Amino acid sequence: MKRITFIFVILFLAGVVSGAQWKKYPYQEPGSSIIFPRDEGRHRAVANLEWWYVIFHAKGKITGHDYSILVTHFNNTFRFFTITDLTEKTHESGTTRGKLQASSQYMDVNQFTQYGHDSFRIKKDPQGNLIPFEYEIETHHDSMYLKADLVALRPPMMVMENGNFKVGKSGMTYYYSLTRLKAQGILTYQGVTEPFEASAWLDHQWGPFFVSPIEVGKLFESYEWFCIQLDDGSDIMLINIYDRKFRLPKTPDYGAVEIVDFNNLNQHTTKRKFKRLGYWQDPVSGHIMSMGWKLEVDEWDLSLNLEPDFYEQMVKMPLNGDFWEGSISVKGHHKGKSVTGRAFGELIHRFQKPIIKINQLKNNYYKNEMIKVKFRIKNPDEGNPLKFRIYYIDGNNQHLLKEISQVEEVHIMAGDLMAVAYKKTYQLKVEALSVDESIIGVGLSQNFTIK
Repeated sequence: MKRITFIFVILFLAGVVSGAQWKKYPYQEPGSSIIFPRDEGRHRAVANLEWWYVIFHAKGKITGHDYSILVTHFNNTFRFFTITDLTEKTHESGTTRGKLQASSQYMDVNQFTQYGHDSFRIKKDPQGNLIPFEYEIETHHDSMYLKADLVALRPPMMVMENGNFKVGKSGMTYYYSLTRLKAQGILTYQGVTEPFEASAWLDHQWGPFFVSPIEVGKLFESYEWFCIQLDDGSDIMLINIYDRKFRLPKTPDYGAVEIVDFNNLNQHTTKRKFKRLGYWQDPVSGHIMSMGWKLEVDEWDLSLNLEPDFYEQMVKMPLNGDFWEGSISVKGHHKGKSVTGRAFGELIHRFQKPIIKINQLKNNYYKNEMIKVKFRIKNPDEGNPLKFRIYYIDGNNQHLLKEISQVEEVHIMAGDLMAVAYKKTYQLKVEALSVDESIIGVGLSQNFTIK
C-alpha cells in the first residue's frame, strides 16, 4: 500500500509539471546567483571540485526486482557507477577514470572511459532546442549498463537557502538539487537487461573546495550525507560535516537539513537531532561507518528512522578510499502523520576504535586506600558517543566494577578488590564501547599490588 502511495505522489507531481511556470529557461531562484541552464554546465574557471550526481530508486519491469543505481561524473576524471539489486541483496561497483568533456553553457557531460562513451545531458527537441529540466543519461561499465530519461517534477532546491555556502574549513561551494525526478529506461545487471521505472534525485556541486574519501592523515574534513524522498511528497537533504578533530560543530558551514514539501515550499534549519544507532566494518577495506540512524527536527514535527537495505553497498576507490553509498528505507512521522520513504546515504566519515590512555597508577596500595583511576580517549569522535566499563583483573579473571556514560575519574577502594579475590597483583581495564557495542577500545593499567 505504501509503495502505491509513493507512486501516486510521483504521478501527481508529474501531472503538475505539465503546466509548471518554473519549467522554463532561463530560470533563477530569488536570492540565488545560480542560473539555469548555464550553471548546469561545467565551470572551467573554478578550481578544485565539480560533480554531476544522480541516484535512482528503480523497479525492473521484467524481474520485478527493486534496484538502486548511482552515477557520478567528476571533473577530476573519476566516474562512479553502482547497481544494487535490493531484492537479491547483490551489489556491484564500477569506478573508473576517463577524459571528461562538458559544455559550459548547459549540461552536456561526456566522459570517455575504457568501457565506452558515457553521457549525461539536457534533452533537446527535434529542432535542437533545450527542454528545460529534462535529461538523458547513458553509462557503461563491464557487464553493467544504464540508459534513461529523466523529467524533474519540482523546481531545483538551492542548498543552504541560496545554493552558495562554506564547507567547514574546506572551502566554499555552489550546490543545487533536483530532489525528485521521474525516470524510465533500460539497465543491464548480472546478465539481465530489462526496462525500469524509477524515482531519481540529481545533484550538481562545484566550487573551490576539496573533500576526498582517500585518507591522508587528517588533511580532509569528512561528512555523512543523506537524500530522502517521503511518500507524503516531501524531499529532505541532511548534511553532517566533521572537522579535522572529528567534531560536529553546530554552525551552518558544518551541516544542516533542507526540506521541500508537497507544495514545493523550501525550508532550511541547522536545528536537528541525529543519532547513529549502529556501526559496521567493511570486511574488505576495514573502514567503519555508521549504519542505522534517527533524524528529528522538532520545528517541522519530523521524526524518521533510516535503516540501510543491506550493508555491503561500497563504492570502490583506489588507495583504500572505498566508502559506503547505498539505499536506505525510511519510516517515521511528519506533521502528525505516518510516513515511509526511500533514501540514499553517502558516508565519507569513518570511525576508529577508541584509543584509551589510563594515567599512571601507584605501584602499591594499602587496603584502606582509594585507587583513583583517570583515563581519556586519545581519538574522540563526536559521531560515536561512548559508554565505558571498568574492570579489575586478577590473574586470568576479570570482574566488572562499574559502568559509566562519560569520561570521569573513578574511585575504587583497594580493600574491595581484596574482598573478592585476594591476590598479590592486580590490573585495571577500561573498555570504551559504541552504542551498539560493535566498536570496542580497550585500555590496561600497569600491574599494582595491595597490602
